[in-house]
Amino acid sequence: MKQNIPEFTVSEFSRSIKRVVEDSFGYVRIKGEITGFKRASSGHLYFTLKDENSTLSSVCFRNAAQTVGFEIADGLQVCASGRITTFEGRSNYQIIIEKLEIAGVGAILEMIEKRRQKLLAEGLFDEIHKKPIPFFPKIIGVITAETGAVIEDIKHRIEARCPTHLMLYSTLVQGEKAAAQIIEGVKFFNRLKNEERPDVLIIARGGGSFEDLMSFNDESLVREVFKSEIPVISAVGHETDTTLIDYVSDLRAPTPTAAAELATPILSDLKNQLNFLREKLKSAPQKFLEQNFLHLKNLQRYIVDPMKMLDQTRDRFVQIGKKFNFFVENFLEKKSQKIASIQISNQLLLQKINAANQKVQFAFERLNASPERRLKEIKLQLENLSKSLKSNHYHEILKRGFALIKNKDGELVSAISDLKIGEKVRVEMGDGAAQVLLADKLNLK
Repeated sequence: MKQNIPEFTVSEFSRSIKRVVEDSFGYVRIKGEITGFKRASSGHLYFTLKDENSTLSSVCFRNAAQTVGFEIADGLQVCASGRITTFEGRSNYQIIIEKLEIAGVGAILEMIEKRRQKLLAEGLFDEIHKKPIPFFPKIIGVITAETGAVIEDIKHRIEARCPTHLMLYSTLVQGEKAAAQIIEGVKFFNRLKNEERPDVLIIARGGGSFEDLMSFNDESLVREVFKSEIPVISAVGHETDTTLIDYVSDLRAPTPTAAAELATPILSDLKNQLNFLREKLKSAPQKFLEQNFLHLKNLQRYIVDPMKMLDQTRDRFVQIGKKFNFFVENFLEKKSQKIASIQISNQLLLQKINAANQKVQFAFERLNASPERRLKEIKLQLENLSKSLKSNHYHEILKRGFALIKNKDGELVSAISDLKIGEKVRVEMGDGAAQVLLADKLNLK
């Protein structure tokens, strides 16, 4: 009865199963959770897809693995597209994956958050690494698509605020190849040298769906932006959109137009500020001279006329002399009265009178010597003050090699820009003054 059952070798049966499986299923799309993930040194990816009840061995060879735009880890829900095949030597089957996608927005958000936490822990988002955006960039590098509204919006906004040289590196801004092209753009600008290198980079893309912005969550792109020596402004999507390069960029702009505003000053405001500073600079020398002239006038209040000081000193000594004479006369009168009241010999009286005269003469000599010494000290002080006033006179300053230039109205000229061709000016130097006709304007570098 069993003679009608076909007989196979193990290899024959395995090959038959292989043909049946591959012919029956061919290209399939299978959803499951990754477990047992391994990345071989060759670049191949090996893992198992599972659900509540079953498992399926999976392999993603190097060429297909290079197109995966997200980080693969155990527990990630994915959709795998590829071919089902069997391994004859072990009589098992597997899927050879040609395309791997994250299954559902929730899984994508979870994957992005895990990546963000990982990069945050490495310090890539720390404020200490943020580079300042230059106030007045000479060259702005823009990495975006060469067609579309984004680059035009940036051009028009910069042209309206402060015309600046733009360098565009055209890339895809969505899809599997977008992240790699943007990375090459960042590398390209950083390889430029000296005057060719931009002062700031803008990575921009207009609004789009969650999936359209996935390229800007690429881990390799985030790391390349972190390594950039040129400050980077991210401007991806709308104000409510946030991608990982927003965290690592030196400055985030809510829109591409806002990025152009953050990268450039307003030229009209700069001109107004320069005009203000120019006027302030023109008036500065005159104010300086006026302040110092006022200071000298204030110092004059503390300088007394030498003749007046001598008269005051002379009057003071005259008063002292009068008081001294009165004292001497009063002293002599008292002594005379005392002598008259005392009966002493003429010789003793003469001795006392001579002694008194000597004391008076000595006191008078000391009194006369003190004013002379004081007058010498005052005279020396006055001479020093006179020398100080003379050395600080502006004529003495001119003798040191300086010159004072006044226009035809007698006003002080403080800047080359105030000179005009054909104008006569008065040039005053240490040894005199002369009228000079300007034949050409001086240019200072």
